[in-house]
Amino acid sequence: MIVDDRLDTVLQTQAAGRAGLNTQFRQLVDLLGRTSDQAWTDRHSQALGRLDSLHAALGDAAAAVLVGLCTLRSPTLIVHLVRRGPRTAIAAIARARLDDAAWLRLIPALPVHARGALRHRRDLTAPVIALLERLGIDDYVLSAPEAEVMSNAPAVLVAMPTPAPPRVEAAPREGIGAIVQRIEAFRRNRQADDHPEPGQTRLPFAEDPAAEPLAMTVDVAIDTTGTIIAADGVDPALLVGHMPFAPVAAAAAASVDAQTLRAFGARLPIVAGRLVLDGAPRVTGAWRIDAAPRFDPAGGAFTGYRARLRRAAQVVPDDALVDRTGGDSLQQLLHELRTPINAIQGFAELIQQQMLGPTPHQYRSLAASIAADAARMLAGFEDVERLVRLESGRTQIDAGEADLTVIMARLATQLEPLVAPREIRLRWSVPDHPVPITIDPDEAERLLWRLLSTLTAAAAPGERLALTLDTGVLESGNGDLARVRMTLPAALARHDDDILFAPDIARGSSPGMGMLGHGFALRLAAAEVHAAGGQLVRPGSAGCAVLELTLPVHMPAVLDRTANAF
Repeated sequence: MIVDDRLDTVLQTQAAGRAGLNTQFRQLVDLLGRTSDQAWTDRHSQALGRLDSLHAALGDAAAAVLVGLCTLRSPTLIVHLVRRGPRTAIAAIARARLDDAAWLRLIPALPVHARGALRHRRDLTAPVIALLERLGIDDYVLSAPEAEVMSNAPAVLVAMPTPAPPRVEAAPREGIGAIVQRIEAFRRNRQADDHPEPGQTRLPFAEDPAAEPLAMTVDVAIDTTGTIIAADGVDPALLVGHMPFAPVAAAAAASVDAQTLRAFGARLPIVAGRLVLDGAPRVTGAWRIDAAPRFDPAGGAFTGYRARLRRAAQVVPDDALVDRTGGDSLQQLLHELRTPINAIQGFAELIQQQMLGPTPHQYRSLAASIAADAARMLAGFEDVERLVRLESGRTQIDAGEADLTVIMARLATQLEPLVAPREIRLRWSVPDHPVPITIDPDEAERLLWRLLSTLTAAAAPGERLALTLDTGVLESGNGDLARVRMTLPAALARHDDDILFAPDIARGSSPGMGMLGHGFALRLAAAEVHAAGGQLVRPGSAGCAVLELTLPVHMPAVLDRTANAF
């Protein structure tokens, strides 16, 4: 006896990548397309569900191409495919190979647009054509309405476009009741006018009070002359044709800073460049641009840039720190967020530890990942709350005495196994004598670990970083201060201070940067240093590749033996 297990083999295979999705989709269509209705089983119906998920991943156009490569002899599969999308439907009708009896049973169950596609076939017999004429097919290809009823019944129902609601007219009455009724009618009519039909675009009339939201992220394509030729994320007409890399002119609608312009001229990648747009309200304002050059694979000629625009971070002035009322509101919000996340974390840990009963290893792995993500989110909430309390002056760093030399030596030992796999070299210069500072040891270690782990996490493989510790009188004239000078990684040194200390969650995450990115971690470290009586600044110009940390040195009281006793 021969067992055909080809369908089971395909269903047990996990498709990976675009090529894998294409292969599995075509295999399923080919296998199901050869199965007659008499041989159809529950396993074949299960395969239809997998086919739907693959169709959604590939898209209607790509799926139609694959269907066009197969031969379909299964009426059940044809009915299923014509309801997936208009292009897939046309391809399925074109590749169907049925006898007259199957066509006569199938046609009443087909949607209207699929019936219209049948008129393109030249192999239909007279009974099939007569059935189509009785059903009133007088158009060759109709677009499938979105609200079409997908039913297996022989009768096919087509939902017509919903007409606009009739304008409500108030009844001619007298008195206060008539006035109230007229006001309500006016409101309902205005709400109906504010919602255009699907597919219609509201024109930006000057008197229209409805303001569109600002675009926050836009992907653009730029040609060799520096002109934007395509845009995704907003209406392309708002950006196409702008020339941000042309020489700066007073009336230019788009311009970039000098460093970004030099990078474009040298065909180099652009990271966090400055871009200013002047135009429609959705795109007007200051932007940051990240762009990668593109080159022709055949000859290596420069073909332009693919870039992403993102809104520049808003700078919060020093005198606009979070006040007490805003801090209370934020703490209340964080408390409301912690409650469900704690519940999710606890339930995930119950599943992972099999406290509720035996659990498959795959689900235990997913539960462990959910618990880890929840813990990371809770840690991020704590950092946000700590930053708000520090910047509003409601929390101070615990005072004490800590030896900065010992702490930095211990952190160097802890960082070494973390940076060694990426071949990052740390050059430490620490004095032999103790450097006491007026901070609690735990607070000092947490502050320095946050700072050093953020810098090393941002460093590229093979990068060299230096760290020096010294004491004495600084240029500002303040004495009794310890100074730690650290090299900024190249990925951070290119930013100005507005970006360097700004949260950025679009950059991904790494073990040392926290939930809100490198900028947030540095801003929190700066707030902790400021609360401890020190400073975390970048000396010199904005492009300086050094970050300087200063902290007050603990000076023990000395007994004055020459003082007179009373």
